Amino acid sequence: MSDQPLDMPALQGRSSRIPLWLQLKTAIADMIVQRGLQPGDKLPSETDLCNQFGVSRIVVRQAMSQLVTEGLVYRQQGRGAFVAQQSEDSDFVGRIIGFSGDIRSRNHQVSRTILAADIREPDAKAAKALGLGPDDKVVYLRRIMSVDGVPRILVHSVLPEALVPGLLDHPLEDRSLYALLLELYGIAFEGAERWVEAVNASAEEAAHLQIKKGTALIKIESRSTIRNGRYAEYFSALYRTDAARLHFTIRPDHTA
Repeated sequence: MSDQPLDMPALQGRSSRIPLWLQLKTAIADMIVQRGLQPGDKLPSETDLCNQFGVSRIVVRQAMSQLVTEGLVYRQQGRGAFVAQQSEDSDFVGRIIGFSGDIRSRNHQVSRTILAADIREPDAKAAKALGLGPDDKVVYLRRIMSVDGVPRILVHSVLPEALVPGLLDHPLEDRSLYALLLELYGIAFEGAERWVEAVNASAEEAAHLQIKKGTALIKIESRSTIRNGRYAEYFSALYRTDAARLHFTIRPDHTA
């Protein structure tokens, strides 16, 4: 690919609640997917990005560092930034970009079926996970996530209603939840705790995922934090084991 800058959508600017680096990171990630850029394709230089978007090098470097962390981009000393090779394994366990962002980055079609969407009192488990009080309400979502038309994940998501007022007034079928939270509320998840276990599908779960009752599933539970350290999402997801392989990155704990 040419070293010439690529056309990308304009940023919302400093008036937005979304930090500039995050706006730029999202624009670059979307460009990689929408333009079908291939592994090894060169991305615009720091100077080009600064000039095109009117942002500082600090903003550009922060955006690119996050893309490197998410595995979408790699750097070569003295040569610049390039589109990274995408593994077919799912990094949903170890990354905070969300299920659809992970799959879209691999050029697959993601669709969502909404089974439930309402405001309710949280159950004891969700209330404890999110640190909610007795009078707090939550937005509850139950969705089927499909890839290329095949049901892959059954997800229960719970968010504090006070953080996302009016969320259910927006269409949820055709949007990534994480992208919508970022756009509407400036919510960007910065960390998460996740637990993984093996379970067997109930009759209802099997029907939703188009598998046989008792089929082995991977269950992931998670609670995610935003910048101030507040827990802002709790979810429980059931993965079809015949349609997903999870990828973990293990780092040494030098304090142990």
